[in-house]
Amino acid sequence: MRLDTSTTWGVVLAILACATVGRAAEVSVSLDVASAYVFRGATFNDGLVLQPGVEVSGLPVTIGVWGNLDRGDYDGALVENEFSEIDITVSYDIPVEAIDLSVGYTEYVYPGGGVADRELSLSAGLDVLLTPSVALYYGVDGGIKDSIYVEAGVGHEFEVNKDLSVELGVTVGYVNPDEGDSGFSHYTATLGASYAFIGASVTYVGQIDDDVLPGVEDGGPYDTEIIGVLSLGHDF
Repeated sequence: MRLDTSTTWGVVLAILACATVGRAAEVSVSLDVASAYVFRGATFNDGLVLQPGVEVSGLPVTIGVWGNLDRGDYDGALVENEFSEIDITVSYDIPVEAIDLSVGYTEYVYPGGGVADRELSLSAGLDVLLTPSVALYYGVDGGIKDSIYVEAGVGHEFEVNKDLSVELGVTVGYVNPDEGDSGFSHYTATLGASYAFIGASVTYVGQIDDDVLPGVEDGGPYDTEIIGVLSLGHDF
């Protein structure tokens, strides 16, 4: 599947139109300016990226569109100032007492070419101290078909005042690909702060097993250890 920019914005406008149908719907828009694009420990761009997103919640399902715009070409591997990835997500919150449980579907589209990846997910979280969570992802099509990824995390938010908060979080990832080594791949540690509609964070990405997540010197995708992000967001 190939999706150009005009088609993508058509999807975004369709989502916004759906939001106006129900008064209970809420629309969230965001823009992250990040020093690199790292996904599940793998570096997709070690330079500046812009990542806009829009999400509609309050409907029977939550719908979102997110994109990654590369400002740099990652040593010639990418095209500058073009979207290299656009994700379309649909999720449904399962009403279970005391647990935040949801199922979801994500389609990863690559406007520059390539077969779209499709994935199902199941996530659960507890609204207790350190807010522990775990999510399981299963690839149903594309290059991630029959692969499994599991991520567990803990975190805590400290409210300084009604506008300012500080967040700490740690995650660990486990990979079971259709081909290749399985095991714990990486961990992340994040320190962030938000004030009103502005946020900033720094994340460290560390290897756990370099056979599961090899470094670039060994022909693998692990290349970036530290990521800085400036975030803007608004709900309406």
